Amino acid sequence: MEFTLNPDRERMALTLVMGLLVNGRTVLEDFAWASGSEEFARALAEFGLVYEQHGHQLVLDGKGFQYPLPSMLPSGFAEDENLLLWTLSSKDPEHVFTIAEEPDEAGIAKVAALKESLLKYFKLNIEEDSPAKIVFRFAVEEPALKKDSLGNVPFAMRNRLLLRALVRGEYLSFEERSTVHDQWTKMLMYFGVPVRYEGRGMEQLSEFERRLMIAQGKKIERTQFTELSETRVITGREYYVPGDTTEATAFALLATIGNMPKENVVRLLNVDLNSTRAGALTCLKRMGANIENVTRREKFGDVYGDVEIYPLAAGKRLQGRRFSEDTIATAMDEFPLLAVAACYAEGETILRVPKEYRKEMRTKNEFLAENLRKTGVEVGVYDDGLVIRGMETIVNGSDFDGGDSAQAGLALSVLSLALQNDEPVANIEGVERTFPGIVEKLKQVLVAEKAESEG
Repeated sequence: MEFTLNPDRERMALTLVMGLLVNGRTVLEDFAWASGSEEFARALAEFGLVYEQHGHQLVLDGKGFQYPLPSMLPSGFAEDENLLLWTLSSKDPEHVFTIAEEPDEAGIAKVAALKESLLKYFKLNIEEDSPAKIVFRFAVEEPALKKDSLGNVPFAMRNRLLLRALVRGEYLSFEERSTVHDQWTKMLMYFGVPVRYEGRGMEQLSEFERRLMIAQGKKIERTQFTELSETRVITGREYYVPGDTTEATAFALLATIGNMPKENVVRLLNVDLNSTRAGALTCLKRMGANIENVTRREKFGDVYGDVEIYPLAAGKRLQGRRFSEDTIATAMDEFPLLAVAACYAEGETILRVPKEYRKEMRTKNEFLAENLRKTGVEVGVYDDGLVIRGMETIVNGSDFDGGDSAQAGLALSVLSLALQNDEPVANIEGVERTFPGIVEKLKQVLVAEKAESEG
């Protein structure tokens, strides 16, 4: 059984921004819109991006760094997408933006939320500030760079820093302990932007420095160094946006826990295999899932390929594992899917959330745990994540509710399908908006499984 996934939404947004900054034409091959990406393209059209679909190609005509600024500050997207649009808008510190809403409770709340989000990433020169209206310019000065608890620059901030330096023709450098979601960095390199992106450690030290650090008992840790030099022009190239890793993880999970006959194989075509993004697939492999990368293409500056998932051998189970914050940082969108996998694993699985996500994840994890406990599985919710003790056989569990999280809804849909429930998960509409057609595709796996087993 072969499946083509929806394109990765994060990479699609970055690609459309790159298309704007290119002097000339960028062609996206084997193209399909990701969820919400056509609306994002319309927002970029306000900056001058011209796009047109021709069969299986999307042709982007960019404006380079001389793109015009929109009359209204764009918003209404996910925070990382808003941040890209706002960074483009911050090119000219003399340009005045106005955010205004109706002076009622809803309007005041919306303006306050947008202001809070802007001040999280930018310094602003505010000229008028009232509950329902802000008039401001983006300041030239940058906020102090803050690394997260893992010693990394959060990927949304890293993308913003690189984009801002790019459009302003500035030099930028920083060092991190490791990197999460580096698709934008690799995309810049592929399009010819002068970026140095390299690991640093013992080999960068002189012999004297190495001996001195060893004598002082200091640990020499490997770090990731990023440097961007002034860029005058970016030329167009062909590009391709691979399949969504979250959807791939859903297929891998269902094929593993859904009792597929041993002769069945699920093949996923052109999956995003960037190691800083696809951590969930690695987690499932560590738990014992039979997942194999059958093709690996190092093309367009990154890595993607076909993935095959085989059923577990007779008598085999997933195994509980402890996943650190570093690992989960590369799999935050797939966190609920890993929690469902843990329900089927032998022993205890610990999913530790990076410190920066813990406050927002605590409520989400309480809601997720409430659903998972309907199967009889023991689920403990803590400030730093989840502890789950799996069961050998799960036969009960229904009335699942994805709430307002498409990722949780997708994970619970996989669980419901594995349990062969007839009724859909509540609030499934959110799953369909974010991952169009995914539930019907997952059902095809089970239909094919049943047909083959009955034959």
